Amino acid sequence: MYDFVQILGIKRQLSLVFLVLLGISCVQNKTKREEIIEDVEEALKPPYYLKGYEHYGLEPQIDGGTIRASKAAYQWYRDATFGMFIHWGVYSVEGKHEWEMQRNKWQIDDYEDLAPKFNPTEFDAKEWVSLAKEAGMRYMVITSKHHDGFALWDTQQGDWNIMDRTPYKKDIIKALAKECQKQGIAFGLYHSHLDWHHPEYYPRGYTSKGWDNGRPDSGDIDKYLDYMNAQVAELSSGEYGPISSWWFDGVWDIKEGVDWRMKETYDIIHKNLPHSMIGNNRFSVPQFGEDYQVFERSLPGHDTYEANTKEVSEYPLESADTMNKHWGYNAKDKDFKSPKQLLHYLIRAAGINGNLLMNVGPPPSGKFQPEVIERLKAIGQWNRKYGESVFKTRGGPMAEQTWGVMTQGKEGGKTYLHILDDPKKKFLDIPVTGKVTKVTLFDGGQEVPFTLNGHLQIDLSAVVLDDIDTLLIIEKEGELLQVQL
Repeated sequence: MYDFVQILGIKRQLSLVFLVLLGISCVQNKTKREEIIEDVEEALKPPYYLKGYEHYGLEPQIDGGTIRASKAAYQWYRDATFGMFIHWGVYSVEGKHEWEMQRNKWQIDDYEDLAPKFNPTEFDAKEWVSLAKEAGMRYMVITSKHHDGFALWDTQQGDWNIMDRTPYKKDIIKALAKECQKQGIAFGLYHSHLDWHHPEYYPRGYTSKGWDNGRPDSGDIDKYLDYMNAQVAELSSGEYGPISSWWFDGVWDIKEGVDWRMKETYDIIHKNLPHSMIGNNRFSVPQFGEDYQVFERSLPGHDTYEANTKEVSEYPLESADTMNKHWGYNAKDKDFKSPKQLLHYLIRAAGINGNLLMNVGPPPSGKFQPEVIERLKAIGQWNRKYGESVFKTRGGPMAEQTWGVMTQGKEGGKTYLHILDDPKKKFLDIPVTGKVTKVTLFDGGQEVPFTLNGHLQIDLSAVVLDDIDTLLIIEKEGELLQVQL
């Protein structure tokens, strides 16, 4: 792939393609010249999910030596709002936990015996992507490699992968990437930095101290990182199409004394795929070229999961959480959140300028559980009617309240008030000021009385609250501003 860092130092107003043509005009080898042109044109071509976002800027963002994804990708990501997370691998055979190898202190040889039992003959990429699309999800992120090191694609870096070790012998990542492109859903990857299987992953992190799994008590972390970066290079080579986002995990395992070479890893991605959004480090704000901030089992700024940093950055935000209690498949876990709980999670995420990445842990058969399908369909039914109040919106100007949130269309679009829980009062004080001209119910268009006296007060006495979301549209002239009551 052509080196964007060199190109972008030249004046922005000139066309990148023109510059390349100018720079190679003296090249006599026509075939080589055509190859360079094709590479650059392919890099400039927006991926399928960025159609309509070209005007935000397709070049990667360069700050000194740091490369980040394009502005078009940032805008798309913020508009996407809702994605499907998938934790899947040989651990699903045990039906307990995605940390099964570590939880039960498996020896490597014994754990490898799970691979021949992993034969997901009921996996149907079209069905998975169709269900995500029906739910209103705009992107999908699947575990290319979790902490057990097992690869769900046809990696050339060793044989601990689905092609070489299972009877299934099909590339799951490639199948989903192609189907996502076909159906217009963006495709992303989760990739673990830590690896309980690889012999060079050393020093042992806190997750494997005191656990004799058959690996040597020695190793060279740089050799392991060479291996990991080679896998990242495979996945970002273009063979798997455009990767919309990367969800890295695991640098917390070795807390001191290791240079994870994260910038090197991220540069591999951004130079090959200039629209790939990279996230990592739920313990800190984005760094090293990361593009969005990750929060696990928590909305940004909430203290519901202690591992998250309390600092909320100006970067795009994403909350990742499970439908039940587990990320990977657990056969006994039937404690699924209700469609209402999941919708409230989505709406609140949008109301504080974030995305929701909702997890599914498929069984080893590859067929989603009935409880998962039921919830995806219910969420999709709501999104088909009310999705305009969540997708392509931004949070505010009202800060999140105990009873609900406010969303608004970008660039002066509609403003929506989501009453998610009964405020237990007939007159609802909204901490915003500005010239409000009308308040109406989204359903039916009924006008709702209001007053303006330093802030907005809405009369709910004639409003029947909806069980999921009483959605109001606030019409105004100019912008609304947050105020303190």
